[in-house]
Amino acid sequence: MVQVNRTVPGDQRSMREMSVLQRERGVMLDSGRGQFTDVHGRPLTGKLQWGVVLFPQEHSSKGNRKEGELSQMASILHTNTDQLREEWEKEKTPHLWTGGQSEPVLLNDKQRERLRELHIQGADVYPVMTRYFPKPAGSQWLGYLNEQPEPAGRLKEHQDEVRQPFAMKSGAAGLERTLEPLLRGIGPTLVTRMVSGSGQIIPEIEPRVIAPANVHYPLTVETTIDARLQQGIEELTQASVLQEGAVVVLDAGNADVRAMVSRPFYQPQHVDPRQQSSWGNRAVQGAVPGSIFKIVTAAAALENRVASREEKFHCEGAYGKYGFSCWKHHGHGELNLEEGFAQSCNIVFAETARRLRMEQLEQTADRLGLGRMVGWQAQQAAGMPVLKHFDHEESGRIQTEAVKYSDDEGARIQTAIGQRDVLVTPLQAANLIVTLLHDGKVSAPRLVQRIRYADGDTMLDMPLHDSRSAIGQISPATAHLLLSWMNTVVREGTGKSLQHAKWHTAGKSGTAQVMQKGEPKNHQWFIGYGPVEEPKYAVAVLVQNVSPNSSHQAAALFRKVMDYLAASS
Repeated sequence: MVQVNRTVPGDQRSMREMSVLQRERGVMLDSGRGQFTDVHGRPLTGKLQWGVVLFPQEHSSKGNRKEGELSQMASILHTNTDQLREEWEKEKTPHLWTGGQSEPVLLNDKQRERLRELHIQGADVYPVMTRYFPKPAGSQWLGYLNEQPEPAGRLKEHQDEVRQPFAMKSGAAGLERTLEPLLRGIGPTLVTRMVSGSGQIIPEIEPRVIAPANVHYPLTVETTIDARLQQGIEELTQASVLQEGAVVVLDAGNADVRAMVSRPFYQPQHVDPRQQSSWGNRAVQGAVPGSIFKIVTAAAALENRVASREEKFHCEGAYGKYGFSCWKHHGHGELNLEEGFAQSCNIVFAETARRLRMEQLEQTADRLGLGRMVGWQAQQAAGMPVLKHFDHEESGRIQTEAVKYSDDEGARIQTAIGQRDVLVTPLQAANLIVTLLHDGKVSAPRLVQRIRYADGDTMLDMPLHDSRSAIGQISPATAHLLLSWMNTVVREGTGKSLQHAKWHTAGKSGTAQVMQKGEPKNHQWFIGYGPVEEPKYAVAVLVQNVSPNSSHQAAALFRKVMDYLAASS
C-alpha cells in the first residue's frame, strides 16, 4: 500500500512535517509539466509507463536480498545479477533502474506483474510519466527540453533528498520554449521512503507519494495539429527518401497548421543543443524560393498595371544580357502573362521585372505575407511580453540593403524569379496560398488554439487573427486571377504530373539554384491547394539541396501529400 500525500508548493508546513521530509529519500515520478494534445484531443506528449525504483540498503544486508530473488529480478529486467547489484548499491539515494543507460528502463505489463509478485525489499514498481514518444519525428515545432542549471521550486529545498528520473528541465525550443511559463507546472510528484540516521531505508514504514493538490494543474495545450495527418505525412517523406526540406499543411479555411514536417527528423529526448542545425525546424527557416516567387511578381505587375493579360512576350531561351536565360533552352515562343506563369518562363518575368521598381516587388511581397513573420503571436498575453507559436520563425527577405535603394536591373530581374537575395519560409509559402484563397487577406497561422486547466476549464483562448500589412493587401480580383493561373499550371504547364491526382489540385512549381559547400544544388518547391472546387488544404513542399539533374521530387511529393489528404477526408 502506498500512502498519497498531496501538497501545494508554498504551503505553511509544520516543523514536524519538515523534519519528516528531511529524513526521507525519494525519486520524481512526474515533473508536473503541462502536456500537448492534437486538435482532436489525441496526446502528443505524456505517456504513463512503469519503472522500478531502487531504494538503497546497507551493502551487508544480504538477508534482505536473497540471491535467488536477485537472479529472478535480473532475469525479468533482462540483465545479470552483478549489474543489478552494482547499480542498486552505487547510488546513495533512491533512483529508477536504468540498466546502465542515461534514461530509466520502462517495463512492459508482463515485467511489471512479475516484479510485483516477487515483493523484493527495496525495489518497488511505480508509474512514471514519460514525455516524448520514442522514435524520430518531424515535429520540430514541438521542440524539446533541456536541463535547468539548478533545481526549481520545492525540489530546490530538498535536492539532496530527491533523485529524479529526468532532471528538472525547461523548454529549449519550439512550443516547449515559447509556452514555458505556462507549461512548467506547480510541482512534481515524488515517491519517498523514510530513512534512518545512517541513510538506510526503514522497511517498516511504507513509501508515500507526494503530489500537488491543485486541481487546475498540469495544464493541457490543445494544438491545431492533426496527429494522424502529421504521422502520415512524416511517413510519406520517409518513403520518398526526403533528406532535407519541409512540408506544411494549412487548413484552407483559417490557416491553422494541420501538419508541419521538417527533415531531417529529430528525437526530442536526444537533442544536442550544440548542434542546432541538425534539428532546426526548416518549415520556419528561409530558403531561396525560385519560381514560386513569380506569384509575387505577377501580382505586382497586375496591381501596378505594368502588363496586361493580353500582351504577348517572346521567349527565345536566351535573354541577351546578365548571362540570363530561360530554363527551356530553345525558348517558349510567343506567350502572354498567364502562359508565362504556367510554363514558368524566365524571359516573360524578366521583361515584366524591367517595368517594376524594386520597391513595388517588396511592397507586394509584404502585402502577401512574405518578408515578415506571419505566425500567430500576441503582445502582453498570459503574463508574457510576447506569446508566440513559432519558435525561431524567420521573416525571410526580398532584398538586402546592398540593392535596396539601387536601380540595378539585373538584381531586379533575378529577384523577380525568386533568386538573388530572396528567402521564403515554407510556412509563408503555404500561407500565401491561403491568402489568395481569402481574397488577399493574410491570416496568421496558429499552432495552438487554447490552453485548458486539468479540470477542463479554459485558461486561455488564442483566437484567429490576421497578419496585417501596414500598406494594405492585394485586390480580390488579382487574388482570384492568380488562383486561376495556378489551375492552368496543372492543366497546361509545369504541374501536368498532378492531373491524375485524387483531387483536382492547383499550384505553382519552383526550382532555385543554390550553392552548398561550393557545389551547385537545387531547391525544389511546389505549393498549391486542393480540391479546387472546394479548397480544404493549402500545402507547401520544399526539397532542399538536391542534384541539379534530379527529377522534380517536390511535385511528386506534393501529389502524394494531396492524395493522402484526399484519402483521409
